[in-house]
Order: sequence, then structure tokens, then C-alpha cells
Amino acid sequence: MEFKTFLLSIAAIAFLVGIPIVIVWSVVDFVRGKGSERRGGGGSVSAFVGAGLQEIDRLMARPSVEHQIEAENQIQKREDDADGE
Repeated sequence: MEFKTFLLSIAAIAFLVGIPIVIVWSVVDFVRGKGSERRGGGGSVSAFVGAGLQEIDRLMARPSVEHQIEAENQIQKREDDADGE
């Protein structure tokens, strides 16, 4: 066996074994990390959803237009005085 053939055989085995190991290693490392720590990962998506939920909560906590009008016009006719007594 020539040296060139031996060297190419070693390189082929290294690629056939090394490339899948690198791929599996990178996938496992990607899955183990949190989304906010990933480079270009889902951290921005979860931040977007959280901000949207906070905005909905803020809108729901605001008083409605009816409550604001009732607070401004506190003097209203009493319901039991409608008969004119």
C-alpha cells in the first residue's frame, strides 16, 4: 500500500467519524442552552410574547370610558326620584 493511499484512507475515516460527532455535539450544545443565551435563537421571540402579554395586561387594567365619565359627572339623578315625589 502506498503512503498516499494510506493517508487518504486515514483522512476518509476521520471525516466519516469526525463530521457526525461535530454535528451531534453542536446540536446537543444548542438544545441545552436557554433561548435567551442562544446566538440568534428564540430569546427575542419569548421577549416579544412577554411584552405583548404585558401590554394586554396594561390595557385591561385601564378604566373604561364609562367609568371615566361617571367619575367626572358624579352628580346624577337618583333613580327613585323619577316619579317627581
